[in-house]
Amino acid sequence: MPHVRTPLPAQLRYRPFTVAEARKLGVSDKRMRSSDLRAPFRGVRVSTGLRWTLLLRAQCALLAAPPGSVVTGANAVEILGLPTPFGARPAMDGDVTIAVPAGTRGPERHGIVVRHHPIHPACGRWVIGDVGLPALEDLWADRCADLDEESAIALGDAVLRRLKNHRQAMSAAVDRLPMEQQAAARKVLDQVRYEVCSPVETRLRLLLQRAGLPEASHYAAPIPRTGRAQIWPDLQWESVRVAVEIDGPHHAAELQHESDIRRNRRTSEHGWTQVVVSSREVMAQPRDVVRWISDELRKAGLRW
Repeated sequence: MPHVRTPLPAQLRYRPFTVAEARKLGVSDKRMRSSDLRAPFRGVRVSTGLRWTLLLRAQCALLAAPPGSVVTGANAVEILGLPTPFGARPAMDGDVTIAVPAGTRGPERHGIVVRHHPIHPACGRWVIGDVGLPALEDLWADRCADLDEESAIALGDAVLRRLKNHRQAMSAAVDRLPMEQQAAARKVLDQVRYEVCSPVETRLRLLLQRAGLPEASHYAAPIPRTGRAQIWPDLQWESVRVAVEIDGPHHAAELQHESDIRRNRRTSEHGWTQVVVSSREVMAQPRDVVRWISDELRKAGLRW
């Protein structure tokens, strides 16, 4: 006769659970070794019928951690839909990083990394799908120690936009870091800008800055400035009316191409010069992009 598995208790079927919890409900160790259960971390089980996602894995990791712990690092960044470094491997391919409250010890488990400093008492928290996460500003501040400067600035741009330009919250998060991390995070914060809408825009902004060009006066501001906005270029130098637009892959479609032509025409009608570069050019031809933009700014009369 085919083997018929004993059904799990109803309260364990649709969520992760610990081995200790299952034993209390009468589940045998043999049943917990069945192939319909996943063992993502020692002492934790979850049904293979549940879709294995970053959020579910984070729930499993927190079951092995002290109460009040949060998932942080790359896993939290992806769960929150924030930008990851160019070329970074998916968070699902790495360990889960958690931070634990002061006075507790993190779990020693394969696949779980415990952040070396505890959660600051003043740190805010988010909860998504029963997963505790740091507040956006604290997650960004903590990530500054693990990221290269450009990636940390790109993450900071995204966080500042989510916080609706509440820079003081990010500054307070830097103050909550261990003393040895604060200087680097403060340097990053000085370069974070509001209304920069993508990591490619961050990269272009930093390319121009490092080439010695004056910083754009506006990011994603409307043209015209008053009345009904028609276009929102990515970078703008208002004193000489030069705007830069970064086009992504979707701009190759025929209808989008026609829309781009109309957008460029409207820019010109309002007395602005528009420079259009592609995201691929920003990534693969940075020197050419800097030269093209520099030439237009000089022709318009900007000096530096």
